[in-house]
Parts: sequence; C-alpha cells; structure tokens
Amino acid sequence: MSASISFMDPEVQLCPFKAYDEVRGPAKVYQDPATGWYYVTDYETVRKLSADAANLSSFTGVLMCKTKSAHQDEIDAIWQSEGFLPTPVLVVSDPPDHAFYRSFVDRSFSPARVKRMEEYLEGIVDDIIAEHGGRDVMEFRSDVATRLTLSVIADQLGMPRSDWKQLDEWSDAVMAHQDQSIPPEKEKALVHKICELHQYAARKAEEYRREPRECLLSDFANMEVDGRRLTMREFAAMVEQGLTGGKDTSASAMCSAMLRLCEDPALQERLRADPALIPPFFEEVLRIDSPVQGLFREARSDLEVGGTRIPRGSVVVLKWGAANRDPAMFPEPDQLKLDRTNTRRHLTFGYGPHACVGNLLARAEARILFTKLLANMKNFRLADGPESVKRVPHFFSYGPMALHVRYESLPGAAS
Repeated sequence: MSASISFMDPEVQLCPFKAYDEVRGPAKVYQDPATGWYYVTDYETVRKLSADAANLSSFTGVLMCKTKSAHQDEIDAIWQSEGFLPTPVLVVSDPPDHAFYRSFVDRSFSPARVKRMEEYLEGIVDDIIAEHGGRDVMEFRSDVATRLTLSVIADQLGMPRSDWKQLDEWSDAVMAHQDQSIPPEKEKALVHKICELHQYAARKAEEYRREPRECLLSDFANMEVDGRRLTMREFAAMVEQGLTGGKDTSASAMCSAMLRLCEDPALQERLRADPALIPPFFEEVLRIDSPVQGLFREARSDLEVGGTRIPRGSVVVLKWGAANRDPAMFPEPDQLKLDRTNTRRHLTFGYGPHACVGNLLARAEARILFTKLLANMKNFRLADGPESVKRVPHFFSYGPMALHVRYESLPGAAS
C-alpha cells in the first residue's frame, strides 16, 4: 500500500480510482499523510460504518457547517452580518435531531409522490428537448442536466423557475465551499455569495408564512414537528442542502451517463432499441461514476477498524466511490455491465439513516430524460474531442462540469 497518496492532491481528485485501488487492502483503513484523516474504501466496511451513528458523528466541522478554518472568526462575522450562522441539519446532523429534520422532507419524496410526478417530469424534459430540436450542439450540463434538475427542485422548494440561473450560481457556491483546499480569500467570497441565498430564503420564509402553499419552503416555514418549528438558521441550512442535493449530484450523474453514451455508439443503439435497459444503465453509471465520492464522519470515541486504531475526534472519510468499485463486491468493477445482478447495492446514495431522501426522484429524472433523448436524437458524440469535457478537481464531487455534445435529430422527433 502506498503511504504517499493524498486525496487532497488535485490530480488525484480529477480521477481518484487508481488511488482507491492502491490504498484498498487488508488494513481496511488508509491515513492520508496531508490531513491525518482516515479513509475507508472497501465496500463492507463503508456500508457498516455508514449506519453506525453510535460511534461516528455526521457533524465534523468540515462539511456544510465548517468550524475548523484558520480564519473562522472572519468567516463567522460574514455569516452573522449578511446571513445566518451555519447549523447542522440533515446530512450533517445526528440522531435524534436527524429524524426531526428528515420529517420536513420525507413525505415530498415518497415512492407514491415520485410516481405521481412522472407526467410532470416528462413535460419538463419535452420542453428542454424541443428547445434543441433545431440545433446540433449542446452544452449538456447547463442546457439539459442543470435545467432539468433545477426546474424540478425549484418547483419542489417553491422558487420561481425564472430564477434558475441565480439558483445555479448559489448552488455552485455552496458546493465550491465544501472543497477542503479553498484559499481564504476565495472562501470569504463564497460565503458572501451563500449569504445572498440566505437573504433570498428569508424573504421566501416571510412570503410563505403570510400565504402558505404546497411546497417545501412553505413546509419549512410553517410545519411544527413535536411542537417545534425550524429556526431561521435551520431554515437557511435546509434550503442550502435542498438546493444542492436536488441539483448538483443528479446533474453530475446525468453528465457522466451522457459522456459514456458519447464514448460508446453501440451502447446508444442498444439502449434506444430496448429502453428497459436505461434504468440498469443509469444504476451502473451511479456505481462507477459516483457523483458524491464520499462523506465525512467524526469518531465519537476511540475506535478500531480492521486493525487500525482511530482516536476519538478523528475525521473518517467514507468513500462511496471506492466502495462502488470494490472487486470483492462488484467483479470487474470498472466495466459497465447492463446485466450486473447486484448493481443497485451501490452506495452512491449512502446507506443507513442518512440514505439520500431524493434518490427515487433522481432515478426517475434520469430514466425519463435518457428515454426521451434517445427517442428524439441520435449519434451523440463529443463536439470537439477531449476538449469537450471539462473536469474540475473537488474533494468529493465528481463528474463533468461541462460537456459539449454534438447530435442529430431523428426523423419525426419533437421540435
């Protein structure tokens, strides 16, 4: 096992899979020399620890609620003067608080609710495809994936779709702020930008308290659970996570799926001929190209994992992206196989109490999108060779940040 690999290295972040293979081994745990953090990369251990809230806390101070910056006082002053101090909700909260926050969102993403959204999702996708009927090139991330995911999450939250470009900027700022290597001045600029989202959220809270409606922001503003409502700090944090969770991870996965189609014309034809293969195709993309490569935990006490002692207070990184390519669980893990029988056991949406609440919606969006794209367009390919794909190093976010695709409309397709 190499002792020199650091997952803070931008080159490793651009394509971390070789590094996962090198550090995965009998020891189960790899300590990053740059940070001292403990990485878990094999499937069984990642799955087990993902559900272990008793020994591992989701509140670490390095994600969403950053508390360990060298210039934390300056950052906190910006939060307090322009927005709201971060507070741990949803993905960075622990039981029993986690159940309180999940109660605000669970019903909106239930299987029955997502099933009823099918026609609505088809309408959004039809509109996007119609806009591209007379063209031959698209920037897939912004023109398609982001437009789709932001339209849906804006509707669910109760934000006007016309604000989508501004919502996109704020979402990008939230995700960029999660990077572990941003310099101080850039972090301050990002916090200023996120505070704009807080101010927008506060205006929406006032609006929906005056005139409640059927949407998540109205629920956030008005619902009581066990006799308690969300504070404005909690409200702002819920909006941050709702916006980024609904847009970034889904858009990245869709871009990875389109890139694989561009690189494999035979796969395009196979899926077009048999649309029933689109769901297993997307599951394999979720497994191989996990849009969130991992998340953090903090040891609540001294632990021993696979023979490695992890001291209390240490940061533990559960690497979904590595677990999803563990050959002990997924033979020939780097190969996309439509007939793989255990694909849906991937950990891309997490596992245990923090399993992604929106996973069914993300799957429905992708299934409908690629079914309709393949029915209306053909010959997807990179518009300008390798230069068509832009990747940006990020500690846990993975997927093309830009993807220029050339295509042809099929005869009789919607226009």
